[in-house]
Amino acid sequence: QLIIDERRINSDPGRAGSAVLAEAALAAGLQRFVDPEAIDKFIARVDFLRDTFPEQEFPELTDQDVADALRKLCAGLKSFQELKELASRGGIIEVLRGALKPAQSQMLHQMAPEFAAIAGRRQVRVNYQAGKPPWIESRLQDFFGMTQGPTIAGGRVSLVLHLLAPNHRPVQVTTDLAGFWQRTYPQVRKELSRKYPRHSWPENPMIK
Repeated sequence: QLIIDERRINSDPGRAGSAVLAEAALAAGLQRFVDPEAIDKFIARVDFLRDTFPEQEFPELTDQDVADALRKLCAGLKSFQELKELASRGGIIEVLRGALKPAQSQMLHQMAPEFAAIAGRRQVRVNYQAGKPPWIESRLQDFFGMTQGPTIAGGRVSLVLHLLAPNHRPVQVTTDLAGFWQRTYPQVRKELSRKYPRHSWPENPMIK
């Protein structure tokens, strides 16, 4: 229990405590307070819009921005538990969202949605990853009746489709759904209907 270091701070005790909490939280690691994957996905959505709509001048969010967001979130807090509760409700992402202009925040919601609609299911999550085009995944049967997959960014970008077999493994990754039905599905149907006879494998995939 030896004192390693001791300093007197003459500033506002509340502010000083928040600053100490923030530095302690950063030292402990962001993953203790928020899902880093959720942060990465949010930043990937912003990056996607910056690449797709360069004229809108979306900011480039960095690790430093994330650290600064955590510091802002610590304002008025006194404990890790308080920080965890606030961060678990999306606090850090909301602080990062504050770096966007109101019009950019609206575009994020409209042009880089978190979910997309497909024929067999109402909505599926859109996955955004750094350096990769946005993609969705669902059972192959969920795409029956569709000639093309959903688009985002006002129709500028076609989502990459991961068509899954009943074992949840992709049988095809494509943006050309019509071409898949025409060229690849007949052979896929033969193979999967033998493995999974209880599932629907119509000859005409345009029939749901």
